[in-house]
Amino acid sequence: MSWKQFIAEIVSSIAWPAMAIVILFMFRREFAKIVQRLAHLKYKDLELDFDKVKQKAEELHKEVLEERPVVKSPVFTSLEDQILDAVERAPSAAILLAWSGLETAIASAVARLAISPETPSYRSPMHNIEMLTKYGGLSTNHVNLLQEMRILRNRVAHERDSMLSITQEQALNYANVAIDMIQHLEQLKRNG
Repeated sequence: MSWKQFIAEIVSSIAWPAMAIVILFMFRREFAKIVQRLAHLKYKDLELDFDKVKQKAEELHKEVLEERPVVKSPVFTSLEDQILDAVERAPSAAILLAWSGLETAIASAVARLAISPETPSYRSPMHNIEMLTKYGGLSTNHVNLLQEMRILRNRVAHERDSMLSITQEQALNYANVAIDMIQHLEQLKRNG
């Protein structure tokens, strides 16, 4: 390629963008008017003013936000907060939630202490309680309390009459015992 061909290529490749810039500069006022006309469109009986449409939509959005009731969604910082909130709203659900937390704490203690030969997927709560009794230092009183709590949870979960008859006070008592038991399980250390 000769230098003349090179210059011709450069000029041809920048010619149309340069011409477009010159045209935009020359007709900038006319383009501004066109853009303003696009914001207001009229055709026969149809007239649209896009700025007015946008403004009305924003006003409607504000009205909807003002009319909506403010719903506070509870943000819980702990399982204890969730359980205590459930006591007020649905006492039977609080018992189920408390047992679920307790069951998780039992399984966690067994895993943390490494006292069960079975893999976690095969461990039942009863098996985990038994392992904690034998190797984890869980007292007979704690075991008896856990058994009673498990039975009560099963009644609430499976018997409709029991579920409906739970009072907030009963649920609160169960929840407090479960929370204390969870804290106790978190402090267990392996026996010799």
